[in-house]
Amino acid sequence: MNHLAKTLLAVALLHGPIAHAEYEHFEGEWRIKPGSTNDVAPASRLPVVLLAMTHAAQTAAGGNEGSAIKEWSVIGEANAGTEAEAVSILERARLHAARHEFETATELIDDLYARHSSFANFGEAVKLQFEIANRLADGERRKLGGWFPWFRDPQGAIALWQKTLRLAPNGPYADECLIRTARLGLKDGNDAKAIEALERLVSDYPASKFAAEGLEMLATMRSKESLGPAWDQATTIEAADHWRTLADQFPNDPRAKQAIEQIALLRDRAARARLNLAKFYFFDRNNPEAAKLMANACRNIAPESAASKEAEELLAVIQKDPNPPKSFADRLLGTVPRPRPATEAKPQAVGGDLDTLGFKKEEPKPATGGDRR
Repeated sequence: MNHLAKTLLAVALLHGPIAHAEYEHFEGEWRIKPGSTNDVAPASRLPVVLLAMTHAAQTAAGGNEGSAIKEWSVIGEANAGTEAEAVSILERARLHAARHEFETATELIDDLYARHSSFANFGEAVKLQFEIANRLADGERRKLGGWFPWFRDPQGAIALWQKTLRLAPNGPYADECLIRTARLGLKDGNDAKAIEALERLVSDYPASKFAAEGLEMLATMRSKESLGPAWDQATTIEAADHWRTLADQFPNDPRAKQAIEQIALLRDRAARARLNLAKFYFFDRNNPEAAKLMANACRNIAPESAASKEAEELLAVIQKDPNPPKSFADRLLGTVPRPRPATEAKPQAVGGDLDTLGFKKEEPKPATGGDRR
């Protein structure tokens, strides 16, 4: 490697780890973070910018939030397009949130994302938005102008949690946004919103510390959608599957013991639905074949359940005598005709009746003959 190449490589290695401008608040003063570069133009203005940022922070610490917001606004306008402007937007959002001006704070976070998507401390903005959502959910009121209390809006928290999830789907608050959405939806009777959040939680964040709670909530809600064995059992089976996932993936969770009990209960309910159909087909419709199919389906769904034992008894009765006992209505009106077994349909020959309607097939005439003209 020649001398010039070595020099270029050394320069590249020297400047490679250095990041773009990044500010930090250290021991009561703002400074450029070590290892980052200065983006203030001209560079000689940097001490003035840092002094102004420190003064704004001290003003806010003194309790004069309104004046601090104005100072940060001036800093942002004087350093448009730089990292200092991004810092000023975030600090103003924090001050507005402290004054319960939640709407203004979230608008500033949106502005920060739109204009400084590569902001080094954007995670702090996501955290701030998450905290504002939590405060709304806890019943804190907005304050107009920083002093006039407005109505509570806990439902507004859901929109902010969803926005936080969009901004940082892989961030540290993504799974908590979903579980909080589900809790609030369940509390306010918005089951659709709760189920949507829970399904995303258990599918996209299976390792989350809230996954076991989400599975429990989802299984409980799904099991309530079926009103009993006389109704559709799709949600019952789905609920049992969620309990099974909980028991398999979180065996040491306190909910695991409850999961085993719920699985047995739900499987018995789904199996009993098939048993009821088997009894209906045999006793009410004189159809032993369909009854046997439903009874066997009952046994397959929950082999150890009480419904399965009843299905085995019914199968033994049908095997002994495929004719169901006659009820009073059967003796009075006759039994329901038993369905004939399916047979392969055979093509029927065309009868002579069609010949009179002009569909008779004529024999082909020879190419030569006495009748040709």
